[in-house]
Amino acid sequence: MRLLERRPAVLVITESIEMELFTSEESYTVVPTQEDEHNFCQRYLEHPLVPETEEEDSEPQVQVQVQPKPQAKPSTAPAPRAAEAEDYCFVPGSMEEIEIEMEVFPPIRVSESEVVEINSDHPSIMTPPSQAASPNRTRRLKWRRLAPEKTGLVVKDVICLPRGHCPALLDRHIVPRGKEQAALVAMGMTARITIDYGWSANQMESRLAVLFRRQFVRQPGQRFSFTYLQCVQGSRVLFVPDAPTEGWTGEQVLRLCGHGLLYILSHHDFPQAESDCSASKTSEVNNKDFCLEASTESCLEDENQLWRETQRRVRRTTEEFTLDLATVLRLFRQENMDVDVQTHVHVRRRDLLHSALKVLRRPGFCFRTTPVISFSGEEADGHEGPLREFFRLALLELQQSSVFEGHQGHLFLTYDLTSLEDRKYYEAGVLIGWSLAQGGPGPRCLHPVLYQLMCGHNPPLEDFDCRDIVDAETQIRLQQLKNCTSVKLLPASVCDWVASCGIPGIYSARSADLSAIYSHLVKHYIYHRVASMISQFTKGLDSCGGLWETVQSHWEAFVPVMTSAEQQPLSLEEFTQLFTVCYSDEGSQFREAEEATAQHWERILALVNDGRTDFSFEDLLTFITGADHLPPLGFPRSISLRFYCQDVSMSSVRLPHTSTCALELFLPRGATSTQHLCALLSRAVHESLGFGHIQAEGDGEGICFEVVV
Repeated sequence: MRLLERRPAVLVITESIEMELFTSEESYTVVPTQEDEHNFCQRYLEHPLVPETEEEDSEPQVQVQVQPKPQAKPSTAPAPRAAEAEDYCFVPGSMEEIEIEMEVFPPIRVSESEVVEINSDHPSIMTPPSQAASPNRTRRLKWRRLAPEKTGLVVKDVICLPRGHCPALLDRHIVPRGKEQAALVAMGMTARITIDYGWSANQMESRLAVLFRRQFVRQPGQRFSFTYLQCVQGSRVLFVPDAPTEGWTGEQVLRLCGHGLLYILSHHDFPQAESDCSASKTSEVNNKDFCLEASTESCLEDENQLWRETQRRVRRTTEEFTLDLATVLRLFRQENMDVDVQTHVHVRRRDLLHSALKVLRRPGFCFRTTPVISFSGEEADGHEGPLREFFRLALLELQQSSVFEGHQGHLFLTYDLTSLEDRKYYEAGVLIGWSLAQGGPGPRCLHPVLYQLMCGHNPPLEDFDCRDIVDAETQIRLQQLKNCTSVKLLPASVCDWVASCGIPGIYSARSADLSAIYSHLVKHYIYHRVASMISQFTKGLDSCGGLWETVQSHWEAFVPVMTSAEQQPLSLEEFTQLFTVCYSDEGSQFREAEEATAQHWERILALVNDGRTDFSFEDLLTFITGADHLPPLGFPRSISLRFYCQDVSMSSVRLPHTSTCALELFLPRGATSTQHLCALLSRAVHESLGFGHIQAEGDGEGICFEVVV
């Protein structure tokens, strides 16, 4: 080949770096090697993107070698041979750096035959104007990795400094430590929060306001406001940083606090009554100690102590201020839900749990949007009724899955390593969190003792009924231990089993210790043994906007939806208050027949209350609304009791039907007797299969009702 001819583009890198091709998962390392003086001089002088001639294309490909950046030493530069000097001469040019930003993409599996060579004249190669003017300038490619966008959840401890609590803090803010930090913990000025990088400024502010609003706000409608504080690195000085243009989003707040704690300054004075109460329980705070000079000594031990104190506080109930379940869920929905965005979900009634889990596994699944449920082969005019029925049936099937074991209403988590590897417990937590976030039912199946242990409490276990444990061998051994009066009377097999459960001191234990040993064994079997399963389950709940953190903070309010401890059957008064009777106008030809049917309806409800029917109030509620219990947030409106006329020309009797979307129950006008109407209702309740359409009277429009076969 002749010199200075253009050749195919060859990528020459002047640094020893490791590069990963986009088309392969294998890593290639470029290692600098030494070439002879002729090749070095030729490669150095020629442009790295000059194409080769056709003659060289036929030659075997030579591995690209990287020459280290040469130093400008004219005295040591080798002189070209006389034959080559006639063709060209060395023109020293300045080295120019070209900086290219690279974004890391997932590797794409492409075979070597699919790799396309890009020539120098390809439109994707851009040449700066400065390069066109200086053809002899040698260019060096410099690669820079782009930092990927941060996503995910981060748990942070928060300290709220109340205004006016310490006058010395008005002019300067100092990181509290020691006694002053313990005083803030006792006053409820610390909390833990799970921050999402994707939170907006309003979401970030509202989540922090929920944590400390109850300590300051005492009047309805009053808002809690605060200012973010930043700690000077290596000291204890706190200052007010400049607010970013986009506001204090989740990412900005995490960047503000870094690896340390998050500090905020309340705009409200701490109530004197609570301050005095806290001072009586803790040592008095010394104002001088509170305002110590900035120090550079480590705060690691104090942060660990704060974490332990905050963890204990978050997991216990605040007796002075409690919220009911409806209020907690409404606040949670206001902060996390996007009700204007809908997600269409198609499920099969015969395989409902599998269909629900397929929805959860979608990459684009988001619990915040409003799901519009459609059952395969069924039609509905709205989404409220199918939504309630979907979550009710899905959670019922979940109780029968491999995640739970035990008796109905007293379930424990199973010890199933296969389900743990398949993340079944995580999916169960996400499904329950999804239901609660949408105002649907909770599982109402966890054993009350297990639920308290999961929330960080220590319920008494001396009187635990070992018959709740389904494993027969464990149940027998626990019963033997509970009934035994002396350790010497225990069989050797039982002692060996107790020792294998983590109590090796059983062989030398006293008889008075048997009750405590029994409690430890129960806790080991239902809680410690399945700790990994519980952790995965609660992580699934917490993935729905930090719902498990909310449950722990208000654990007593969530008892009715997480367990069956406080569940009571619907009473006659509660069920009657759900209905509004819609009569025809006074003087109408239907009014008298409707009043007669309404009287029979009231007698039927009395029979149901006395247990003299084959259906209950919960069965009627399921038939009418799709929910077997009152939802945590209640129904959006009362249930309308309406009437229809029987078609005497039809041979079959038209059964009562409902509109679960509009919350309407339709009964026949002019029922002949209470027994006849009760029989019709019994058939409708027990034979309903799904959603369909029926021709409404008068307007000719279809309504959603329960199909009766």
